Amino acid sequence: MKGTREKILLEAKHQFNKKGYNSVSIKDIADALGISKGNLTYYFKKKEDIVEAILEMPADRTPPSAPGDYKELMAFFEDMQSVVENNAFYFLHHAQLSQLSDYIRAKQSEVYELNCEKLLNCFETLKDQGVFREEAFEGEYKSIIDSLLVSCIYWLPFCEIKGISPSKNSYKTHAENTIRPIMK
Repeated sequence: MKGTREKILLEAKHQFNKKGYNSVSIKDIADALGISKGNLTYYFKKKEDIVEAILEMPADRTPPSAPGDYKELMAFFEDMQSVVENNAFYFLHHAQLSQLSDYIRAKQSEVYELNCEKLLNCFETLKDQGVFREEAFEGEYKSIIDSLLVSCIYWLPFCEIKGISPSKNSYKTHAENTIRPIMK
């Protein structure tokens, strides 16, 4: 049986994903759970505290390791997009949330560094396997990886602007097209 704290986090994440971070109040979350706002604020004083706690929740999946071949790289991008879609509120408001607390900003940096390291290792492996060419200039792989990570983070709002469905395949296609110039 889930405790009140976990129920609050799950409901908050659900509502944030459905309505957006800015459109959900602590009262909305409390009402949906059938508890008082005071009861909710016993656990979380403000919405930022809820977001920080959501970021600390155990992942419902094992993060992928560094891809070792091209097929695993494409699966890695699909996994990244699944994470984005399952945490829509976080990515739709990524820049805003980074300004709410040093903790959230640090968590964003930590995830970026981890994914960047995995992808750099993968790109080097793919170069060694003869799938990717040598870098045309120092830092080319890093620039491409930065482009891939930024586009993943902002894929949902970009799709909203374009009026298209943010499907995994559309991001995967984008990722493939982004790395195509370095393929042999």
